[in-house]
Amino acid sequence: MFTSRVISDDGLTRTAGGFKLDIRLPWYRSLPLSTVNIGELKVDGRTIDPDDIRFEVNGKTFSLDELASHSEEWWFVLDSAYLHVHGKALEPGSEHEVAVGVGIKPPYIPHFYRLTECAKHLTAK
Repeated sequence: MFTSRVISDDGLTRTAGGFKLDIRLPWYRSLPLSTVNIGELKVDGRTIDPDDIRFEVNGKTFSLDELASHSEEWWFVLDSAYLHVHGKALEPGSEHEVAVGVGIKPPYIPHFYRLTECAKHLTAK
């Protein structure tokens, strides 16, 4: 159900230092960042180094390793989050295969973990 919604249909945007990817929470309730895990991000079949990725939500940016320590910051179900990748320039209008996994551990369901993977063909804007 959530698989096709993880990556926004027009969610690949060029930035000054690289690009950002618009993603959505694959769950029906808002969750604290400490329960979210960003899995592998691939662009055109190449895995992006997790150290090159920053996660942005609510106007704040975190490294992927920092997410687990932020139980006070929430990803609201109606809001996008952005994966910023620096050093990977995209040409305007270029087409790319993008894939990402978003894992969640809702605090109200003990021992539950769900990894939702999504892949889309996107045009860089």
